[in-house]
Amino acid sequence: MNKRIKFSGKQPEKIIVAVLALVISLSLIQINIYPPVAGRAGASSVSSASSGATRWGLEKIKAKDAWKITQGSDEVVVAVIDSGIDRSIPALKNRMWKNSDEVPGDGIDNDNNGYVDDLSGWDFRDGDSLSNSGRSLHYHGTFVGGLVSSSYDRNTGSGGVAPHVSIMDLRFLDSAGRFFTSDWRKLADAIDYAVDNGADIINLSIYANITPPELVHDALERAESEGVLVVGIAGNSGKRVGYFGKWEEVFTVGSIDKSGRVSNFSNYGSEVELVAPGNDVLSYRPGGNLATGSGTSFAAPHVAGTAALILSRNSDIGLSQLKRTLRKSARDIGRSGKDQSSGYGIIDTNRSLGKITEADQIEPAEVNTKTKEKIKEGEFSRSPESVTFEAPGGRTFRTSLDI
Repeated sequence: MNKRIKFSGKQPEKIIVAVLALVISLSLIQINIYPPVAGRAGASSVSSASSGATRWGLEKIKAKDAWKITQGSDEVVVAVIDSGIDRSIPALKNRMWKNSDEVPGDGIDNDNNGYVDDLSGWDFRDGDSLSNSGRSLHYHGTFVGGLVSSSYDRNTGSGGVAPHVSIMDLRFLDSAGRFFTSDWRKLADAIDYAVDNGADIINLSIYANITPPELVHDALERAESEGVLVVGIAGNSGKRVGYFGKWEEVFTVGSIDKSGRVSNFSNYGSEVELVAPGNDVLSYRPGGNLATGSGTSFAAPHVAGTAALILSRNSDIGLSQLKRTLRKSARDIGRSGKDQSSGYGIIDTNRSLGKITEADQIEPAEVNTKTKEKIKEGEFSRSPESVTFEAPGGRTFRTSLDI
């Protein structure tokens, strides 16, 4: 015999109260596990590559013409602080930075840099030696790395701007391409790692949606003072440039489309230095499949790759001359001169290398305040356009005199 359960009039109210209490409790647990999102990968979209997709960006910046001079040197290192790189992809695996001071798999910090078995970089997200690869990674870092330095494929036209330079893999974003308010120290540590371990360039295709703390700014200031070019993004909201691109230590890049016009999503402001291909550009996803993506995230690697080719041609130039060369060789668009949408214009890789091979006289340089202090303290030895100093572990850094 079936019995019907009768509820008193007050019981539904008790059930509602209990459900609300459970929801609030679960929300509090979620907040404790997942602190507020502080920023993300700087891409607006990505999709599978169609059969007609082309790597048009290489042509637009005249990279192939520049390859007649150099395709890059593996001694030049670009650190990609991002979501991690699938190092198993054939076009990328031979381009990864190799830490020659570390013995593979022995569980010992052979070079005493504080990181055990850091053979090609470090995973600051999980705190290990890049054990993750392939499908566990967000696509963004692999896509960016492929635009900087992947081998050229004549069949698809895909390849990096600087196909023979080395990529240092520094994973920072999670598997959804995010970072949190609890991650600021990780970011500062990733920047410091790049500087301490010999990176010449840092590609930072990420953005913050809140004001970062001073410890991150300090890390970027140190990178600049030690001669490392930090290439960042304008952002994709069609608004004013935000962090990290609004800091003067970051060389900020906006996006153009195939026609050479500034992308409608590309942020603007006096901080924009250059623009580069960022609409429907072709690169790799984890696993090795080609995809097309849009965002200032994908414009920045064109500039980082060009800077890497310049340093491959002449490793003795200082940071100020590197920046000056990138600016002066750009193809102006829009209003004459530097403007807030396109900066100095479209990056021109071939013209950049032509500029650096010219034997012009380097203009007298002003030493920045921090550098002056260190020279007084005897930490630096001067050269005509740069200073060098020795850091712990015996590594030396090239430092600009007029950043």
